[in-house]
Amino acid sequence: MKGTHKRSIFVAAVALIAVATFLVSGQAGRALADEEAGLGDKVAGTYLAVTENGATILQISRDGNLSSILSIQFTGGGVIGESFSNTLGSWKKSGTREITATTVDLNFQSGPGFIGVAATTNIMKFDQRFQTGTMTCQGRIFPPGVDPFQPGAIPIPNSEFTCGGPQGIEFHRIPIAG
Repeated sequence: MKGTHKRSIFVAAVALIAVATFLVSGQAGRALADEEAGLGDKVAGTYLAVTENGATILQISRDGNLSSILSIQFTGGGVIGESFSNTLGSWKKSGTREITATTVDLNFQSGPGFIGVAATTNIMKFDQRFQTGTMTCQGRIFPPGVDPFQPGAIPIPNSEFTCGGPQGIEFHRIPIAG
C-alpha cells in the first residue's frame, strides 16, 4: 500500500510539472517579441504601403519576425541602382506602440553578380488601434565576405540609405475579408 501511495504522489507531481511546463511554454513564444501586454498579438498582420513610386507589402509576425516585398526590388531601383531580394528580419518592442526591427536583404548586379548584404534598422510607430503604422529606416550595404553585424564592418562607399524621409512611409493593415 505504501508503494502505491508513493507512486500516486510521484505521478501527480509529474503531471503537475507537465501542466506547468505546457502553460509556461505557451507563453514563451509571445514573450520573445514582447514581455508586456501582448504587443506581438496587436502588431501581427500584413500591411500595405502605396506611394507614387511603387508599393511595399510588410508581414509582421507575433513571434518577432517580419518580412517585406518591395515593387522596385527587381527593377534595378535599389540604393546603388541594382536589384535586391525580399527583406527579412526580427523586431522587438521599443515603445508603447513602437517596434524596432533589424532587417537584411541581398543585393545583385544585373545578372548573377552578388554585390552584398544590406542591413537596415527600421522603426515603426502604430496608431492606437494598430491599423496604421509609419516606418522610417536607415541602412547600408556591405560587400561580399563582410558580415554587417561584426564590429568594425565597413560598408560599400556611398551605400547609405534612408526610407520614408522625416515623415516615414505609411502602412495600412490589410483588412480580413468577410
